[in-house]
Amino acid sequence: MKDWYLRQTPRDRIIVICVSVLCLLGLLYAFVWFPITSGLDQNRTLINTKRETLQQMEVASAKIKSMGSNTGVIKSSGDKAPYTLIDERIRAASLANKPDRVEPRGSDGTAARVQFSTVEFDKLIQVIADLETYGLSIDTLNVSRKNDAQGMVSARFVMEKN
Repeated sequence: MKDWYLRQTPRDRIIVICVSVLCLLGLLYAFVWFPITSGLDQNRTLINTKRETLQQMEVASAKIKSMGSNTGVIKSSGDKAPYTLIDERIRAASLANKPDRVEPRGSDGTAARVQFSTVEFDKLIQVIADLETYGLSIDTLNVSRKNDAQGMVSARFVMEKN
């Protein structure tokens, strides 16, 4: 290859050197510079997304803390059984979908099992939070997302009297 290069005219040697330098620059760009810059851009985008998520979580945390300070008062449920109270509070919340089942659970009736085939998640959580102000607490909660509608879930939960 050296012999071939030395047989070329000075003008052709300059062209070969220029093409070699351009090829080397192209390879450096393709295998070093471009991957580094695109990786940095992806990382910046990911960091910004994570920051936005963190900010949303901090706002939600502040809301939850403020709600927690307001829910210190337990409302009187009288001597109602948990399943009666749950049914009453669900009806008062005017959920679009009524529960499939609200039934007592346990031998002493201090717990109730509730099942929804379809319910709006946000409203369900509000009803559960309302029920906790009456001295009920969640024993188990199973929630599955419904693919057919946004914000809709199927849910099963058991609430007990404290």
